Amino acid sequence: MSTYTYLTDDHLRLRDQAQDFGREVIAPHVPHMEAQGTHTDLELPRLMGAQGWCGVIIGTEYGGMGLDHLSKTLLISEASYFSGAAGGILQASLIPTAAILYLGSEEQKRRWLPQIAEGLWTAILVTEPDSGSHVLGMDGTARRKGKHWIINARKCFIGNSAIAGLHVVVVRTGRPGDPRSLSAFLVEADRNGIEVSQPDLVGMHGFTCGNVQLRDVRVPETHLLGEVGDGLAAAYTASVVCGRPNLAAAALGLHRRVMDEALAFLQTRRRKTGRHHRETRKLSENPIVRYRLADMQSRLMTAERLAYDAVQLLDEGRACDAELVQSKLYNSVAASESLRDASSLHGGYAARTDRPITRLMRDIQLVGAPAGPDDIQRHRLTEKALGADRTQWSEDFIRRTRSAEVRAA
Repeated sequence: MSTYTYLTDDHLRLRDQAQDFGREVIAPHVPHMEAQGTHTDLELPRLMGAQGWCGVIIGTEYGGMGLDHLSKTLLISEASYFSGAAGGILQASLIPTAAILYLGSEEQKRRWLPQIAEGLWTAILVTEPDSGSHVLGMDGTARRKGKHWIINARKCFIGNSAIAGLHVVVVRTGRPGDPRSLSAFLVEADRNGIEVSQPDLVGMHGFTCGNVQLRDVRVPETHLLGEVGDGLAAAYTASVVCGRPNLAAAALGLHRRVMDEALAFLQTRRRKTGRHHRETRKLSENPIVRYRLADMQSRLMTAERLAYDAVQLLDEGRACDAELVQSKLYNSVAASESLRDASSLHGGYAARTDRPITRLMRDIQLVGAPAGPDDIQRHRLTEKALGADRTQWSEDFIRRTRSAEVRAA
């Protein structure tokens, strides 16, 4: 029985299906991905794509599942529980999908969304080496030439960089500093002039988060996403509406796994006790250990509530930027804190590579930075407290996408 009144039977069935898939497909594949270290896994994306998960928030009129953002959160969380890489692959592709839903013309939607729903993986190219989270400071450019645009840019930390068949690329088309100086483009990954490279990652083996170089990449003017100057809106909306709740869901799934691994270890590991050390008891019976477990459980319950409540507000059509930001911030921090407790409770076993906790240690640290590191989230929350958050990206996303649904109907 769920304690969340808004979780429907359909939500629970979807969660059960994702758990079954995780146990039967993702979990057996994890040792293979871990053994290879940094690499581009192709099998797991193929299998997840066949489930239709890429189209979870795409309407049925475009061949998608037609589900809500809470359903997306459940899928990402369950995938991440079994593998941080699996959760990373799924969540990274849903961000550019949100940008297409938000700004795409009807022609663009009818061309690309059915392909995405069938398993075409996507990537969003925003971050650059010299600008980081300062999106308006990017150097990448697009210049118009006749009926085409010529794109030159260096992008980094691009999720799904090596498996994406379609990129949403945000680059400069105007003067630096102007909020309307950026534009977004749909760019097929096989166009001439695109080069992908992958630096080694400490965790999430099988997930690609690499560099994408675009040199004189030519795209037709029909590939402009939205209008000239909509690039900042594409980047921010995709990040707030999809990126932050996606990463909250990924952190939540990893957090749940940390808790379960800690419980399994502490309930089976015994230590000698008593005056003559002739008796043993489970580590989970130690009062100090139980105190740590209580903290972990408290964090996990709060993290889950924040992750679910934030996207439920989005599904209800309510402006919720601050709640989405908070869900990402708290889930990232809470997962890291519980991991620290779990590692301490594992003692020396936390250093052994045959323990799942070591993989979780490597994976969780990669959840915090995307969609803005924790200090960026705190900055956004401070703006909310001071009444300085003038733009509600979630509100605009809801307005545009619902208007598009009405027109399509």
